[in-house]
Amino acid sequence: MIFFKKNTPLPPFIPLPRFMIASEHSINAKLLYGLLLNRTLLSQKSGWASEDGNVYVIYTIKQMADDLNRSERTVKTALNELENAELITRIRQGWNRANHIFLQLPDGVQISSPPEGNICPMEVQETSPCMGQNLPPSNTEQEYKNMIPTEKGEIRRRYGQYQNVFLSEKQLAALEADYPDRYADYINRLSAYMEVNGKHYANHYATIRKWLDEDNKVKPVKNYDSEYTDKGDCL
Repeated sequence: MIFFKKNTPLPPFIPLPRFMIASEHSINAKLLYGLLLNRTLLSQKSGWASEDGNVYVIYTIKQMADDLNRSERTVKTALNELENAELITRIRQGWNRANHIFLQLPDGVQISSPPEGNICPMEVQETSPCMGQNLPPSNTEQEYKNMIPTEKGEIRRRYGQYQNVFLSEKQLAALEADYPDRYADYINRLSAYMEVNGKHYANHYATIRKWLDEDNKVKPVKNYDSEYTDKGDCL
């Protein structure tokens, strides 16, 4: 066991508002609200917001269950409890897509302003006192940096040698199905090309497919016999 001393770093933790501690909600709902609040803070940093400025979270049932060490059924019950209490709103994004979850605060809750200077992240790995230090990103924060939401609600992840090629799971699966032996090489080619030349492409998937399709075309074989015959040469 470790005793806390003046410079003892904090273990990973999540925020849990006082109003939730004093509420009559189940312990699972309270813990899940803390996880969603932590994700909401990361979404604020990453700019994940709807057109009206409301910050949303992309968090699958399986991820919540793993993070809470609970069953998916327990998580669904806790989500329903939070939604019935109007502490969250879930917006469906279509078939096989994770919902957008909007966290809400009850009326009359006291809201504190963040301190000046560097803000201590809510989920950390190795920390000392927060003020005046740049802290390493947490696993969850790094996960957010590796994902980019599109206008259609799809999630694109980083790929390639320099982690600068963004593809959705559906796009990656399509490349793998159509070009099983070559798609990975072309992802790395695009990654290196953009890194070296400072190029940017609006659609990395379309660019990779274009390169693959162009290189896949068989060049016509030149008919030398016909060429010589046309010139009147004899063989």
